[in-house]
Amino acid sequence: MDANKANLYALPGDVLADLQDAFNYYDKEETGYISISHFRNILHNFGFHKMAKRDIDEDLKRADSQILQKQMVDFDTVKFVVGYRWNKGGKDLEATECFQLFDKRDRKVINSNEIKAVLSSYLEFPVSEQDIQDFMSECDPNGTGQVHLNTFAKLYLS
Repeated sequence: MDANKANLYALPGDVLADLQDAFNYYDKEETGYISISHFRNILHNFGFHKMAKRDIDEDLKRADSQILQKQMVDFDTVKFVVGYRWNKGGKDLEATECFQLFDKRDRKVINSNEIKAVLSSYLEFPVSEQDIQDFMSECDPNGTGQVHLNTFAKLYLS
């Protein structure tokens, strides 16, 4: 794939770094290529897990019409496919999935108790009341005691 096409859909620096790490994990011999099955594993880990195989294949064909016949892909192809999905709604889906960790009742709003419970169960260090207050002040600037999905998503993606 040519480098210009690979850069059409920008990724945030942290996502790009994670993508490069994932690619390098599979490219142990440093050939610059990974197998299609390893590529699919990366796609799964970068938010494609809820997509149907045919939808994933369509995204792959956008990168290269012959990709499904190939045995190997380069990093630019991986970057293009993930970047396309990220910019065409993947980032919003990721933010929503993260919010749903807190919003167990699917109300589209969470409070400090739900935030504390989830953070306490997922983090390896204790979460203080100050941590929760700081989180709430970032996500709830009006002080309503509730964080709505859209506010959370904006902060998550910033």
